[in-house]
Formats: sequence, structure tokens, C-alpha cells
Amino acid sequence: MNLRERINLLLSHLPTLERWVGPYDEASLLKWLDSELGNSRRLEHWVDGSRATPRGPVLHVVSGNTPHAAFQTTFRAFLIGCQSWVKIPSAGLPEFERWATHIPLIELRRELPEAWKSPEIAIVYGAADTIDFFRNWLSTGTRLIEHGPKLSAAFIFQPTEDTYQNLAQDIMRYGQRGCLSIQMIYAAGDLTDFCEKLSVGLNSFPEKNHPTLSEAGAVRNERELIRFRAANGANLQLFESKNSVDWTIVLDQENTLLRPGPLSGFVHVAPIPEVISHDTLGPEVEYLSTAVLEPISMAGELEKIAPPRICQPGHAQEPGIFWHPDGEMPLAGLVRWRDLG
Repeated sequence: MNLRERINLLLSHLPTLERWVGPYDEASLLKWLDSELGNSRRLEHWVDGSRATPRGPVLHVVSGNTPHAAFQTTFRAFLIGCQSWVKIPSAGLPEFERWATHIPLIELRRELPEAWKSPEIAIVYGAADTIDFFRNWLSTGTRLIEHGPKLSAAFIFQPTEDTYQNLAQDIMRYGQRGCLSIQMIYAAGDLTDFCEKLSVGLNSFPEKNHPTLSEAGAVRNERELIRFRAANGANLQLFESKNSVDWTIVLDQENTLLRPGPLSGFVHVAPIPEVISHDTLGPEVEYLSTAVLEPISMAGELEKIAPPRICQPGHAQEPGIFWHPDGEMPLAGLVRWRDLG
């Protein structure tokens, strides 16, 4: 298939794909190619002495947290014209499988065949043990692009009336299992009032979590630990869903270190440090994927930690296809450059 045919196919699947990759049209896809390759025509013609050849095969290893990564990584490869091998979780990704099964250049497997040990590129999404496995399993000639464990946080300087409901969406969608899910919030002003209003947003969120027994147990254990510490003088407050582990807020007035929680709608709230930096947020800031910011005009306050992505509340989970995951240019990494002259 040539580029025009691939774009036309993607346009014909817009009703299915828009939910997972965001809106797009022919002009935006060509502009995206132009921005990363200099000129989209380079995929099929010599332009100013250079040409871009699709690499491949490309092995995509995707997790079961959400289908977004599966749709987006194969969308990019298909647009470029790469042959894709996709290792999906053993439990499957039904929405993705229904789409990808009928798309040229894409092959799906739930088990890893030995023939897949030597792709030209491997793009791996997953936990640290998944990343380690593929570092050892793949051939030494494979270029490995890793998207390991990440977490996201919010920085709320001036909340609006919609902020709390939007934050609830950023926390609760997909069971808080994705790297774009907020696990910590830094806020200014009266933090008790902030947590009370956030509690209302979380309690009214329509999609309830369905944690496993172990996940629910981890939340209950963490809640009990917070109660114990508060009873022994720690400056902590606990806000929690009644008779469930649907959501939990821990207000910590003293500790500003960025840290993950046990998921299932569990979020820490802390005061915004006077200076937002690696020193005040700690080593986990290296794994920050998205910073949710209100108002967005205060992006300069985050420059010392330089998050790969900054967005407003309510948009954390929907980056769209044109973002730079983990700060990388995803299309440029899928081509091999050739020079003429």
C-alpha cells in the first residue's frame, strides 16, 4: 500500500479509531509527517537529497491496562508503512483485536513465536519485569524502544468550578491503571476544602472501579496505615468512599514527595512546594508522564522538572495521536534515512 492508500484506510476507520487516538483528518496526518520527516513525500520520493524508508518488522508489546497504547503504536507504524507484529496480553484486548485483525501489515499473537525474536524495532509497553524480559529475549540487533512504568500528577494553583469533576475523570478512568492516571495532586490554598470538593467529584464519577481482591486489600491496608499514623500525630487526613474502595484521598500536609499509591482511585494530595523541582518532588519525578495543570498559563512553574506533557484537568487520559510519548518523536524513530549525493 502506498501512503495515499494508508491514509484513506485510516480515514475510513475514523469512527472506530477516534475514541482511542483522538480526532484526525488527511491534512493533520500529512502535517504530522511533515513535522517529523521534513516532508511526507520522503516516504516515497527523493526530496532535497534524502528519503525515509519504513523500518520493520516492528514488534509492539502492549499491556492490558487500556487499549490506547495498542491503537496508537500500531496507528503510527501503519501510517509510516511498517510491518507490525503485535504481542497482546493473554487475556486479550477485544476492541483492538476487532479492529486490527482486518488491517493490512498487522499480525496479532497472544504467545511469542521464536520467529519474532529479531524484529528491526521493538516497542515495549509494560512493567519493569516486562521490559527486563524483552531486553534479554530479543536479539542484540533489535532496537528497543521502552515505555516502562510511569505515573502522572496534577498541579492546581487556581481551581475552577469544573476542576474537581475533571480531576475525578483523570484519576478514575481505566481503574487508574494507565501511566496517564493521576496518582498525586499538588494544590494551593485550603487543602481540606480542596479534598472535600474532590471527594464530591470522585463520589459522583459514573464509572466505578472493579479492583481485584489483592488490589482492594492493598487499598484497605493503606487506609489502615494512614489511620494509625494520624492517630500517632502525623499531619494526615483520610477521605474515603463509604463501604467500598472506589476512591481514597490522603491529605498529607508535610510530605511533598511524588509517590504512587495502590491504585483503585487512590490519590495523595499535598501542598504545592514553593519551588517545584527534583529536590522537592523527589526521585519519582523521573517517571512523571503527564502533569495536569490549572491554569495552563502557569506552565513555566514546571520547567525545573520539565514533564514530557502538560495538559489541563480532564484531558490527562486523552493525549491524542499527535503527542510525543515519553518525550520521543514516534514517527521519526520508525524510518531509516537514505541520502542522495
